Amino acid sequence: MKRTLPELRDYLLSLVNHVEFVWDGIQGFIDPFSRESYFFFFGEEDPGTEFHDVDELLNAPCLNGHSIAEVCGEIEFWS
Repeated sequence: MKRTLPELRDYLLSLVNHVEFVWDGIQGFIDPFSRESYFFFFGEEDPGTEFHDVDELLNAPCLNGHSIAEVCGEIEFWS
């Protein structure tokens, strides 16, 4: 499912469920534990990164130098 950046941001802030996605053929995973703790994984070898703010997560260059905010329209999400 495609999501706009505002839709993804609102979904993560709702803390309803984790988000899985594929970008550039690589699987990723976001687990929102709280509004101050988001765990992000991208690829099989990634040990994961904790972010303390949803906007920090969305703007970090974690996707091979790109941020989720930059390429959100190209990502296939499911949860």
